Amino acid sequence: MQNVTALGPKNPWTANLLSALGIMHFTNEEMKETFDSMVGQEGKIAKIRMFELLKAAYGFEPMPEEMGLFVQTFSLEEDEGDLTWADLEAGFDDIRDILSGVAKNAVQYTSTVDMRDDLVKHRRMLKDPMDKFKAPMTTSMGIGWHEEEVFNERFPKQSCAETKYADEMVKCRLDPF
Repeated sequence: MQNVTALGPKNPWTANLLSALGIMHFTNEEMKETFDSMVGQEGKIAKIRMFELLKAAYGFEPMPEEMGLFVQTFSLEEDEGDLTWADLEAGFDDIRDILSGVAKNAVQYTSTVDMRDDLVKHRRMLKDPMDKFKAPMTTSMGIGWHEEEVFNERFPKQSCAETKYADEMVKCRLDPF
């Protein structure tokens, strides 16, 4: 757990990216230490213990999106079977490669000339914020983030008795004042 500190992430701009999952912050050596402490002399771990391995290695529960990647990569839906360290190491590297590709989604420009061009011509961004980040980066991004249904509650005009009386006087073409 060398990469997790009380001071927060090393780079706060990348901490909220879709690719910022636990496996990206831990090396294979750190994962191997946890693997060895859990399996002992056997040298393999049951597939159903993958969540337990990740929780012990990270020091916190892995995110559901990350567990989905592990289920897909290691075929964890099949409860039977064991994984050796070689299997795990290859899978961890595959997952890191996949997440590295996802991180490239967050890069909109590689040239300031292109950026200035798009700014002047008022072009829209190619990717939506939901394609780049796990959660809204600003408070204003939170509006519509999950595309929840918007209920426009109506508050009809309510008038007091005096106002109603004055309105009726005006309708009768009398001066209420």
